[in-house]
Amino acid sequence: MTVGAVREVTVRGLSEGDALRLNASIAHTLAARDATLGAITAVESRPSLYRSSCSLHDVDVRFDDGSTLAIVAKAVDWSAMCPEAHRARPRWVWDERRERAVYESVLPAAGMATARYFGSYVSESGVRHLLLERIDGVPLWQSGNFDTWCEAARWLARMSVQVTTATTAATTASAPLLRYQRPFYETWIRRACAFHADTTPSVLTLLKPYQKVVDWLACECPAFLHGEFYPSNILVERQESRRDLVRPVDWEMAALGPASIDLACLLSGRWTDAERSELAGAYYGELSTLGVRVPERERYLRTLDYSLIHLAVRNLGWSGDWTPPSDRAHDWLGEAIRLCDKWDL
Repeated sequence: MTVGAVREVTVRGLSEGDALRLNASIAHTLAARDATLGAITAVESRPSLYRSSCSLHDVDVRFDDGSTLAIVAKAVDWSAMCPEAHRARPRWVWDERRERAVYESVLPAAGMATARYFGSYVSESGVRHLLLERIDGVPLWQSGNFDTWCEAARWLARMSVQVTTATTAATTASAPLLRYQRPFYETWIRRACAFHADTTPSVLTLLKPYQKVVDWLACECPAFLHGEFYPSNILVERQESRRDLVRPVDWEMAALGPASIDLACLLSGRWTDAERSELAGAYYGELSTLGVRVPERERYLRTLDYSLIHLAVRNLGWSGDWTPPSDRAHDWLGEAIRLCDKWDL
């Protein structure tokens, strides 16, 4: 592998010191991959248009052989987030090591089609940044192609086969992963009641049904989870004459828990039960194709709905002083109550 010396580099949007740190990280990562590139001749950084709770900068790296590298520098330190982001994300679930470890040690070994990892660097201000492939795609929620949504469900199924709890346990990501265990579930219902009981007493009607949901989900075999497999965290690359390529990003809430949690994130929002059933069919159909024994349809649909109830409770307990923008607003309490009634909980 040959990466030329960093010399006479044109730098825009970064301090000279940060440019050197970033260049050294990229050179080290490319060397480990046996890539052959010339010397870095230019680095240009600018704020990203992609919406995230973390600070994002688009970085273009140019080499003297004419090749380029388009990456995103993502700040992952809690202290680097703005006050709005702090209100929007619970501190107790945040671990600055988690996403880096997933990109570094879990996803490459599994060969999953997500953003490639090009290392990390600590800026002169002391903030760690992940260097990730900048994907030329649009968020899944902008796609009107139902089969692309089905492909996202199939992607999840493939991940559950390719990334097992055993392989994850052997990586550096194991320690910082969230665990879907009883204390985790119970924290969310307590927060939901604390935040909403005064203004919306009907949230208290979820207490007993939610315990049944927890009992059910606790019996599910744990799997490796993205944790926030929402359409806003799934980028889609258009492929001429081929199926759209699904590229999930933002692994900040990666966890071990019921695989149905990720599927619930994908199917949350304004879907009908029939549409959810079809998307779930794409997920379990892919599992069957891969040789995995799947549960009976009624059982997996019940498990999915129970996961949706948990997701509703989690969103109710997410923050006590932050309101999502109108395009992301959803009646989580109404959804949870409807699903509890559907299954006579």
